[in-house]
Amino acid sequence: MRRAEQLRGQLADARGGRVVFLSHCLLNQNVRYLGGAGRAGGVSEVVDGYLGRGIGICQLPCPEQRAWGGVLKRRMLAAYASAGTLRALLARLLLRPFTWYTRRVYARLARGVTRDVADYRRSGVEVVGLVGIGGSPSCGVATTLDLPGAVNALTRCPAARLDRRTLNEDIIAPNVRPGEGLFIHALRRQLARAGAHVLMEEHDLLAELGIRPSPQRHPCKPNKSHLQPVADRTPKRPWS
Repeated sequence: MRRAEQLRGQLADARGGRVVFLSHCLLNQNVRYLGGAGRAGGVSEVVDGYLGRGIGICQLPCPEQRAWGGVLKRRMLAAYASAGTLRALLARLLLRPFTWYTRRVYARLARGVTRDVADYRRSGVEVVGLVGIGGSPSCGVATTLDLPGAVNALTRCPAARLDRRTLNEDIIAPNVRPGEGLFIHALRRQLARAGAHVLMEEHDLLAELGIRPSPQRHPCKPNKSHLQPVADRTPKRPWS
């Protein structure tokens, strides 16, 4: 360690000594769910804001890419446009074991990120924070997606009505609720175990897409009789 400090002094350069961890899709929207990319590349106002302040950017892994079947989330595609088919029933029945599997993958990814945070700090670099994605079932910090509610709505939406507007305004937005996404929850636990506090914030996905939740009923939105009251569907830990 003493040798490293000596060399840092001898080889002092322009590095700022500060980094932020950004959710993967803030730099690369190609991993967003189909219909959820608001930009061709990344969210420049977020990225440029940190670079302009001399803060380096660490790109978090996209947890859904790793757990849900690659860039296109192929393990989730069966639920799309499945109304009236056996696929719709299977998607709802398999959601619980699928969520269990997702938690396992996310715990492993969270351990890797925690090691990276520790490495930066040991190297004398300040980790100024982490930015998640509001409304994401995985990366939400203060707001997340009620995944059972969203899958329920998605599998009841007729294929002829499924387009980008319908998906975001009538399936995603009505199921956004307060809480942490599964990956952020796993990451916060791992950081706490390592004694590493990191300030966490979130980027507003709905605002990026120009969407505001609407209380109006839509043919793709399941009747309220199919859902429990919101208070009953909000556990202390997501989907436990």
